[in-house]
Amino acid sequence: MAVDSVDVNSAVGVDGNSYTTGISNDKLTNDDFLKLLLEEMRMQDPTKPMDSTALMDSQLKMSTIEANNDMSESLAALTKSYAASSLSNAVGFMGKVIENGTIDDKSGFLNAYKVSTVENIDGEVYLNAQAQTGYYHSIRTSEEVDGKTVYTNLKYDTNGKIFDKDGNDSGVNVLISENGSFTTIDGKYQFVDNDGEAITDEDLLNKYEISSMLPLYSDKLTQIPVTSITKVHG
Repeated sequence: MAVDSVDVNSAVGVDGNSYTTGISNDKLTNDDFLKLLLEEMRMQDPTKPMDSTALMDSQLKMSTIEANNDMSESLAALTKSYAASSLSNAVGFMGKVIENGTIDDKSGFLNAYKVSTVENIDGEVYLNAQAQTGYYHSIRTSEEVDGKTVYTNLKYDTNGKIFDKDGNDSGVNVLISENGSFTTIDGKYQFVDNDGEAITDEDLLNKYEISSMLPLYSDKLTQIPVTSITKVHG
């Protein structure tokens, strides 16, 4: 039987004797077993045939091991491909508001999250999202500068006190209801001065533009598995 060339690595011990440290083809393959079986059959005494059961059993085990290794490699490649595909699909969630079926302990409402980024962790895709903590209104004023309308966003505190663009008390307060929204009567927001007296000056009130309620989100990111999503808002 022809023998493939091999590289043998050896070393000399402290006693001066040489010993083998490694052989380049020291792993038997399925083909090696078949070659051994054929060689055994060729060299055996016809009057005393050799029992090849043990060799065949070893060959079968080798075939099973090789098949299992091939299957493991295929599954690993498939898992990697699936993870990459899942991550690509999850990018579509970015910027959207999602729910995962959990309920806020304080409000009793379903939790909502705005997705910022997505990532793959050990083969599972997660969304990094900001939890919705409430709602707010935006207030802005406008003025003409060099023939152009310039808008300035204004701040207000929890009591509804509005501050001007320089951060000073404007003397104007907007009434806020218990749920945090601005109070309206007949579709109009209600304003009072610092003494609590209603402001009816339309020219003054028209200086302020108020948005409808907008969602407010936490600065902290929460990791949510894609598999836990129950609803996606457009």
